[in-house]
Amino acid sequence: MDAEQFFPMKYVPPIYLSVIRKTAVVLVAGAAGFGFFLIQTVSAQDISVLERVADSVVAQSTRRLLDHSNGQTYEDSTGLAPKPELSVESKFNAWFYQTWLLADGMRRVSGVLPDSKYKNYGEANLDFFYRHLDFFQRQVDAGMQAAPCGDGKLSPVGFYFKIQSLWQTGLAPLVVERYQATHDAQYEAFLKRVRQYLEECPRFEDGSFYRQGKGMMTDDPYMTVPFLVREWKASGDARSLDSAIAQVLGTHARLFDSENKLLFHLWDLKAEKPAGVFWGRGNGWTLMAHVELLAAMPEEHPLRARVLAAFVAHMEGVRNCADPQGGWHQVLDQPESWLETSATGMLTYAMARGVNEGWLDASFEDVSRKGWLAREKKVTVENDIIDVCGSTDTGDLEYYMKRPRLQGDLHGFGSFLLAGAEVFRLPGVKSLALSSGK
Repeated sequence: MDAEQFFPMKYVPPIYLSVIRKTAVVLVAGAAGFGFFLIQTVSAQDISVLERVADSVVAQSTRRLLDHSNGQTYEDSTGLAPKPELSVESKFNAWFYQTWLLADGMRRVSGVLPDSKYKNYGEANLDFFYRHLDFFQRQVDAGMQAAPCGDGKLSPVGFYFKIQSLWQTGLAPLVVERYQATHDAQYEAFLKRVRQYLEECPRFEDGSFYRQGKGMMTDDPYMTVPFLVREWKASGDARSLDSAIAQVLGTHARLFDSENKLLFHLWDLKAEKPAGVFWGRGNGWTLMAHVELLAAMPEEHPLRARVLAAFVAHMEGVRNCADPQGGWHQVLDQPESWLETSATGMLTYAMARGVNEGWLDASFEDVSRKGWLAREKKVTVENDIIDVCGSTDTGDLEYYMKRPRLQGDLHGFGSFLLAGAEVFRLPGVKSLALSSGK
């Protein structure tokens, strides 16, 4: 029923008009009498926040080189003399794991906002990089590192050429996809580099990877599982799927706290026990990998029930510590810590996708919707994203509580797009409870 048909607008105070016009009205009879429930429908205005952020990222993804010494930009790098000041112009086009997250987010957005600029966003970024690969190679051969772009501190192309840690796998999932689709030999060198790194990376006895001299971190599943499941799909080699399963289950075996149903940030290799806190984004990284694994894993796989049970248990813990108004905190069990934007996006996405895929029951739906509303509030009028925790190692509680709250950090964009795209696919859809009364 249309709200304006039910309520003559002349009887409604002006302050409530914009809300009423966006709602459906449900009349409910019960033992206590009649009650009106206003159910807010997701309107064009609501979904436009998702579209605005996506379009802003697309517009800023210039796919050009910039000479930081003079401001000159280049579409074509043929014949350019290498110098470190000549680098990628846009942070959204850098070779980082965050830009794989962004490409995945754009792809999911295209499912609710059909447009090739979203669907092919990641492929266009990959094409940009390989178009200039000869120039980047000449920089490396000359002993140079391309200058950081945006407000970053790392070379935006360095991890293509040298992988020294699990978090440096960059766009590996996208590269294996493109190689499978095109069989273009230009992708082979990087794929060989990733495979060799993983082959040499230390593992625990259960097959899960860890960082030499440090241990296992909750970030690590996302840096490996999306690549491994695509490798398995492309080659049919069960060892890749086995490694992905081992990474997720190994992380849970070492870091999952059965009382809080949350993950500690680090398995300390020297102390042989968990360390850190229940860091929001750390839990988000593992759940994002868990989603990738469940989506790829055959129903008949003998370990699927165990993988699914671990996911549900973790999501129960995540639901239990959600802020009553929506979203999740920098440290999940510390409500005095700020509502952190990237964690809220990741956890909202994982929870909404769990409902959409049938891995979670409908009781999780409202929490994921509230997560999106909280996430939506972190968008500025310029379509930038605020309150994103900066890159984080491990430490004591004070360390996590005092991490920088950044605006425009790359961690915030892909998780925002994923969360919005998945919430708009929820079965009860496109409606949010506003209020209720007798």
